[in-house]
Amino acid sequence: MYSKQSGKALFPFIITLLLGLCVYLYLPSSQGEQSDFTASATQVTAHTVASEENAVLIEAIGSARANQAIYIKSAQNDYVTDIYFKDGDLVSKGQKLVQLQSLQEELTVKELAINLREEKRQLERLTELSRSQATAKSLLEEQLSRVDATEAQLENAKTKLTEMTITAPFSGILGKRQISIGAYVNNSTIITSLDDISIIKVDFKVPEKYLAQLNVGMKVMTQNDAYPEKTFTGKVTHVSARIDAITRSVEVTASFANKSGLLRPGMLLNTALQLSSNQAMMVPEKAVIPQQDKHYVFQIEDGIATKVEVHVAGRHNGWVAIDSGISNGQLVVTEGIIKIRSGSKVTVKG
Repeated sequence: MYSKQSGKALFPFIITLLLGLCVYLYLPSSQGEQSDFTASATQVTAHTVASEENAVLIEAIGSARANQAIYIKSAQNDYVTDIYFKDGDLVSKGQKLVQLQSLQEELTVKELAINLREEKRQLERLTELSRSQATAKSLLEEQLSRVDATEAQLENAKTKLTEMTITAPFSGILGKRQISIGAYVNNSTIITSLDDISIIKVDFKVPEKYLAQLNVGMKVMTQNDAYPEKTFTGKVTHVSARIDAITRSVEVTASFANKSGLLRPGMLLNTALQLSSNQAMMVPEKAVIPQQDKHYVFQIEDGIATKVEVHVAGRHNGWVAIDSGISNGQLVVTEGIIKIRSGSKVTVKG
């Protein structure tokens, strides 16, 4: 049975319990208040909106080729007497590369030059006689023909002599030397290669639906795995007049100034043709919330996230261009979107 004595024993315990409960409910510490406030705000990651150039790009892959590229060969058949270049030399237009044995050609030129001088002296003599003797006129005409024929023979011999010296037809970089002194060469012997890489060209395909927008002079950017941090900028120099009936695409040629010599023929180039460009607010793609045919972002102001509608102008490589709905310098939520709703308190990480 419950007794008065046991009740007196429990009374101090009950009083202590009630006092502790009052202290917990009505006298919270400042640290507890701060913890409660922090717990009510959702932690998110945000991005500061910036106005940037929004370019509409067509990406493609193409192979680099030199502005000019040939194999050096000889027009004449003979033995090599001198070689004036080394593998990989940079040469100028007209620079001497190889000399073939040319003694016979030099003698032929000398002989024909002497014959021509004699023929011209005979022509002068007959010209004087033709003024007083009618019979000398026919001889004069024959002599004129001989002079013309000898001049033609001399020019032909000079051309052949010139071809015994092989020169660079344009400025560029030479390839590997494939002959030696004393070798016999003909018009099918490859002496070396010559590439003009001051300009590098690349051919790539563009879908035919963009044909009406293509023009010579449009901006093209390219990259190669050898230089992952570098972007080369060029322009469209040719648009094919034909559409490929199988791929339904048009071939486009872009040219890139290559003063540094970093680009080389045969490189695989990742190209991006810029169709158009304008200024727009750029935000990460993960910040945009699609709902039916509309798009939204959570904008942060004074620690409050507000859902606002935006208009998407384009997308590229994980970024979205927005031309209305937000302004430069505003904060938008990029991570933690599923934890909040419009009007939620948020704190930004970092």
